[in-house]
Amino acid sequence: MTPEELVEALQRYRDKAAAAMPEVAMAMADHYKDHLTRVTLRRTYAAPGQFGSPAPPGSPIAYRAGFLARSVTSWPGASSGASASAHVAPHTVYSAVQEYGREIFARNFPYMRWYNDRGWWMKKRVTVPPRPYMHPALADVVADGSLRAAAVLEFRIMTAGWQY
Repeated sequence: MTPEELVEALQRYRDKAAAAMPEVAMAMADHYKDHLTRVTLRRTYAAPGQFGSPAPPGSPIAYRAGFLARSVTSWPGASSGASASAHVAPHTVYSAVQEYGREIFARNFPYMRWYNDRGWWMKKRVTVPPRPYMHPALADVVADGSLRAAAVLEFRIMTAGWQY
């Protein structure tokens, strides 16, 4: 192979790899989403009607009806050249409150009011401790190597049949 042919071959490989990157990024996002919704958000279950979260502060919230898990979606992001991105995020109104914690104050009335298995409650404010689930799920799939494995598998699928 001449130097010119080598340059052309390397450029072809670069272009084929760049074409595969959006699918690889989506495979990684989908793997992360699956781990988040099927493992991390199901580590602790809450009994029906149970008040509060049985999960200790600092750990992922307890699984109740699955609204948070079902709200998580993944979608492709920007791509150019040999880089691509994809996104994963929940879409419930309380998702960020659970991830980062928050102090919630009554706004339109002097008190917030709700009912649960312990009766009626009235509070001027409620403190929700952080119960991160996004960051721990990502740390899990990075640490166990499964995120990388998902990327490698998708890359091999997308580049199968390349002629060297």
